[in-house]
Amino acid sequence: MLKLDHIEEMLEKALEEKDVKKIRSISKEFQFVDFAEAMEQFESKKVLKIFRLLELEEAAEIFTYLDSEHQEYIIEAFTNTEIQEILDELYTDDIIDLIDEMPSEVVKKILKATTKDVRKELNNILKYKEHTAGAIMSINFTELKADNTVEMAIKAIKRRHDDYDEIDDLFIIDEHNKLLGWIELKQLLINSPKTKLGTVMNSKIVNVNVEMDQEEVANYFKRYDINTLPVVNKNQQLVGIITVDDVIDVLVEESTEDIQNFAGIDADDVESDYFETSIFKMYKSRVVWLSILLLIGVITHVIMLLMFNLVEGLKDLPSGKEVIMMIPILIVLAGVSGNIANQSSLMMIRSLALNQVHKKEIKTIFGKELLVGFLLGITLAFINVIRLLIIYAVQEGGTINHSEWMVILFSTLGILVVVMLANLLGILLPLLLKKIKKDPTIASSPLITSLVDILCVLVFIGFALIIV
Repeated sequence: MLKLDHIEEMLEKALEEKDVKKIRSISKEFQFVDFAEAMEQFESKKVLKIFRLLELEEAAEIFTYLDSEHQEYIIEAFTNTEIQEILDELYTDDIIDLIDEMPSEVVKKILKATTKDVRKELNNILKYKEHTAGAIMSINFTELKADNTVEMAIKAIKRRHDDYDEIDDLFIIDEHNKLLGWIELKQLLINSPKTKLGTVMNSKIVNVNVEMDQEEVANYFKRYDINTLPVVNKNQQLVGIITVDDVIDVLVEESTEDIQNFAGIDADDVESDYFETSIFKMYKSRVVWLSILLLIGVITHVIMLLMFNLVEGLKDLPSGKEVIMMIPILIVLAGVSGNIANQSSLMMIRSLALNQVHKKEIKTIFGKELLVGFLLGITLAFINVIRLLIIYAVQEGGTINHSEWMVILFSTLGILVVVMLANLLGILLPLLLKKIKKDPTIASSPLITSLVDILCVLVFIGFALIIV
């Protein structure tokens, strides 16, 4: 934050002095992302003024880091010629990201300012489904032929290096654009100029289909430890590449979505930036799940009413007192069991996201979690015994009567059963959702907590009936 404050102060001073040279110097001195964030602290008119004073190359880079609100303001203020100058400096995937954030009127203005070739490239990417490899890939990549020599490859890169998104990895194709292999840039430096690329390329190549989900694409980068991933169509023709910086954006997006889903928030209604999310969108993203959970709570309510009716009918009987004494324990246990289910659910969701869980391991997982639940249940049951002994001893002046011993016994058994079942519920719900091809993060914290509440009440009613 100290650096941003410093940039902001320097820009403010340069604006007051109308020092264009100084503003351009600041843009070259600091990282573009920091410069953009410092710019955003000014009102929109000043942001536009600063932006107009920047050199074209720096302006285009900084533009990609501005938030969508300021990008929209600049586009609306610019002429078609000015927009085209900026767009000509951007890679196709950056323009796609820009279009995704803009309202339809602004998108029309952007497309109107692009050349016919650029519009064709944009349409080629926009035709792919959202959140797939095709939707996040870049079409600005280096493609060479197997019969090209090292010398020819170097000349091609020098001639068009500004058009390429990444040149560390070079991809080799045949006359039908089918992917044959790849070669690192350093291989061009250590081989003879007359060496043909086909003789030194690596044919063991990892690639993904345009339809693959972006989260699965991200797993490829982790699994194979790569920086660039080629994207092919159904005919194995090279159509684009995905770079590691694209994947970082995907990971941030997917992690944010998973966190929101786990909290019972509709991720589709929430912007990535908190301050860009309107009050209505925030309301809409949360109200649906909360309403559903409130309706699910009706089940708990009905069961509790049945329990209280049972207690009302038993309060004058010898065992009625024990049933009443178990109600405060039920409330405490519901909270603890909800946390246990959330813990196991979160661990399972993470394992599923990292592709660590396979069908043949389900029995192992079930047995492992059953044992973990048993150990947790035994530990919490022991703590419950000590806790109740202290409470009842203080209440009764050091003596514990028969009713209190009964409550200690049955509540302890209840804790053991509920904890084991809650732990299993936490892992089984994400697995079930994965099985039916739904997002496991739908097994959100509020949903699991509501289900565990129902479970607790049912178990304690069962023990209450045993006591009676």
